[in-house]
Amino acid sequence: MEITHNLGSLRIEKHAESNVGFLLTNNKGGYCSFFNKPISRYHGLFYFDEAKMSMYRFIENIEVVGSNNVVRLKNNFYFFERKRDSVVEFFLMPKHFNALVYELNAENEIDLFLDCKNSYDNSDFGRYYDISEEQGCIVIKFIKKIDGNESINNKSEEFTLNLAIKSDKNIYAKNDRWVERHYSYDEERGSPPFKRYVYDALRLKGTKLIFSISTNKNDAIKECEYLFNNLEAVKTKEKEDFVKILNKESLKRILKNKKINNIIKIGYVNAHNSLNNLIVDNKSNYGLMAGLPWFFQFWSRDALISLKSLLEIDRGFAEKVLFDYLNGINDDGRILNLIGKNTPTDLESADSHGWLFFRCNEIFKMLNKNKELINSIKISIKSIKQNKSADSPKIKESNKKFNLTIKKKESEYRKIIYEIESSLEKSLYGLLKCHTKNGFELNAPKETWMDTDFENDNRNGSRIEMQALRLHMYKLMFELSQNRKYKVLENVLKNKVREKFWNENNLYDGLGDATIRPNVFIAAYVYPELLTKEEWEVCSENALKNLWLNWGGLSSIDKNNPLFTEKSTGEDIRSYHRGDSWFWINNLAALTLNRINNKKFNNEIKKIINASSEEILWKGCIGCHSELSSAKELSSKGCFNQAWSNAMYIEMIDEVFF
Repeated sequence: MEITHNLGSLRIEKHAESNVGFLLTNNKGGYCSFFNKPISRYHGLFYFDEAKMSMYRFIENIEVVGSNNVVRLKNNFYFFERKRDSVVEFFLMPKHFNALVYELNAENEIDLFLDCKNSYDNSDFGRYYDISEEQGCIVIKFIKKIDGNESINNKSEEFTLNLAIKSDKNIYAKNDRWVERHYSYDEERGSPPFKRYVYDALRLKGTKLIFSISTNKNDAIKECEYLFNNLEAVKTKEKEDFVKILNKESLKRILKNKKINNIIKIGYVNAHNSLNNLIVDNKSNYGLMAGLPWFFQFWSRDALISLKSLLEIDRGFAEKVLFDYLNGINDDGRILNLIGKNTPTDLESADSHGWLFFRCNEIFKMLNKNKELINSIKISIKSIKQNKSADSPKIKESNKKFNLTIKKKESEYRKIIYEIESSLEKSLYGLLKCHTKNGFELNAPKETWMDTDFENDNRNGSRIEMQALRLHMYKLMFELSQNRKYKVLENVLKNKVREKFWNENNLYDGLGDATIRPNVFIAAYVYPELLTKEEWEVCSENALKNLWLNWGGLSSIDKNNPLFTEKSTGEDIRSYHRGDSWFWINNLAALTLNRINNKKFNNEIKKIINASSEEILWKGCIGCHSELSSAKELSSKGCFNQAWSNAMYIEMIDEVFF
């Protein structure tokens, strides 16, 4: 299959794997993802119910009759084109609509396959479809009843969804049959069931079709009609919104840089676009989805790790999320694993609070830059006042307005700094009381980002990145408060970590645990003061000897460890944190190596950038940075589009090239 990334005059092409796909979202939580052929229960058109924080599939696949061989996939960033023999399909998911726009270059027949289900529910029984015509639309009502219960009693219903369809030809026939699918990707991942019956509902004819989903039938029809009648205006708005992303200063800086090749430039734009696509920004519900298709919840750790790049994309949204987390600190100093309307899990996050204050430091740095700007403006105003022409009424009025604006900004900055300081103080008080032992930050099993347990490998105890995050918190608190108590706490913990974790060659992964993992790079990223630059070089060299994968990534555990698993095991968690190579960690490691010694580690930095770029551009869901790869070879595994993978790719490119 030919893959094209089309950015106007900037365009790259390559022949890639035959069954790659794409993913589009609507920033309401819904998404669509279609591949050459359906190979997963998580492909299709999905509706997100924000009241329940639940994801539902409705359309399983759209198939052009007589033209099923996909020969080209073209990424236009806000829409996709797919060529099947001589037929060209166009897919657009308009922002803030629960709908899919599907167009063809010429009149054709398509078969519509349905599989309405909760994303996590694989039950076969109790599935009922009703097809009718209403108000110029085809309406398909789906009722899911409790398994095996064919009673018409409404109490037996689990949920109801409606799909409204409008086409330019309004010609259709009912296929009304069930067909069996074999989902090879799910089978490869060990994610049963691998086979499932889906409903071949309709054969439709036309060149323009709108599919709209809602729990309310009339809402689905209304939205369908609106999009059909205003499609050109909607397309123009989608293009304008994407151009706004391209006009961000960070993107313009990369795109104009002649030293950066087109592969990296296109990868960088895709990472921005794909991270932006995981934003959910509704009035009553907002946050960052950790990843699609499985992690559509608002996980605090994932959002906070991604926050620096989010600030580039939408500063207002990122700050809103950040201050929500600041207001959500519990008495024990931590924040919830899940926020918003999500139901919190029993499993806590031991590091989200640390990432929260690490990202607060980004805001703190911005404020300091703004303060410097304000001070320079103050100096300019003072010099103007000393000028003879300062008595002019216009100049006096201008100075008055400037002074009012400056006072307002200074008041805002004081308020933000006070909020950060108060929240940090509360967090540290709770952590020292509830999650500290012998001065070290303490976590229970599966509370770190490596949150799985296999053969007692659960990272219980005191972990290296936890100590680094705590050290950064002490450092930030001293900078904000100038209270010497926090400088003492920082110095004491720093010396203890060096004594217990550092053996002059390696940083231990945990207290009393000499296992080599890539978490040492997180420690270097968040608290570089732990070791000298020379010591970090030694530490990095030795870590790379044990973790480096020749294709351009890091294993999540020492390759010589008996738990190391070379090939990804999917839902079986054996390889998840014991071999699988995580793109967010790879990108973070390249960024950190660049800081430590970019000449010495030039080869590793380049190989990581090239591997991550290749994965974004040519593997899995085209244009999206996936969750992880097998250690054995570069591959696209796990979630199709992972927030922190995209975010750390953006940070890496920013760091390495500027």
